[in-house]
Amino acid sequence: MRIALLDDYQGAAASLPCMDRLRSCGELVVFRQPMASEEELIDALKDIHILIPIRERTRLTARVLEALPHLEMIAQTGSNAPHLDLDAATRRGIVVCLSGGSGGQSTAELTFALMLAVMRRVPQEHEALRQGRWQTGIGVGLYGKTLGIIGLGRIGSQVARIAQAFGMRVLATGFTLTPERALAHGVQIAALEDLLARSDVVSIHLRLSERSYGLIGRRELRLMKSTAYLINTSRGGIIDEAALAEALRHRRIAGAGLDVFEHEPLAPNSPLMHLDNVVCTPHIGFVTRETYEHMVGGAVDNILNYLDGNPTRVCNPQVLALRQPK
Repeated sequence: MRIALLDDYQGAAASLPCMDRLRSCGELVVFRQPMASEEELIDALKDIHILIPIRERTRLTARVLEALPHLEMIAQTGSNAPHLDLDAATRRGIVVCLSGGSGGQSTAELTFALMLAVMRRVPQEHEALRQGRWQTGIGVGLYGKTLGIIGLGRIGSQVARIAQAFGMRVLATGFTLTPERALAHGVQIAALEDLLARSDVVSIHLRLSERSYGLIGRRELRLMKSTAYLINTSRGGIIDEAALAEALRHRRIAGAGLDVFEHEPLAPNSPLMHLDNVVCTPHIGFVTRETYEHMVGGAVDNILNYLDGNPTRVCNPQVLALRQPK
């Protein structure tokens, strides 16, 4: 039995104590670098029986899954798998299990780390201090400002609570947001256009879907105040990155804090990497020890249950009749 841990960039997942429970089941193969192509991915996984992908870092297309003859189970970390062709996995008889979400606390925390970093100019002041310069600019505070949250779900509602602790007024909008839910979280419901026009900070907390893809483009950015900031810790495809880079370059908005990008890893020559009013992080919203222990531990539980003949958290149960655990 060969088990692969895919996209463990930091080696953090492989070092967790829960992984010791798998080593007695077979050989554990750890891939720390992103695969450059589908061909490289297929070659790397051609002899793998069970795959543990770290979140959504690598797309598992029908072509890839159909080229992996030994693969019988995917123990996905996280509560969804938009990067994985579930229909293709089912046709191939591959059992797909989800480990469940972590609660989103780490992503909510990073939202404010980015917000404070870009608004208080933390990277610029740190670099200036390294060069022997003291206090080179002036920041913007959060107290009394209006935060507009796009998507008041699990993470968005946590962001609202933290914002209120900072003394911010909170507006919210979303595809399914009801006045009752907004009231329950102490926020004011608003239409997207109104929220963009009124907010000092706009923070995005939506899943990527046909409805959300490209939601924030040139038109929406022009609705924002020239003094406003845009934060995205959800999914990169929700923002038109070319339009955002243009708005930032021409100071149509004050700045942005971004943890996610349409194409990841972000290319070093991306315009977003060369603007002084942007703080970028490499999709680390969920990258904390606590979140990893929860997600990877759940994936390990799913694997052991599968091998014991009692698969859990299966998102394509129809495959169980076609392929039984070995």
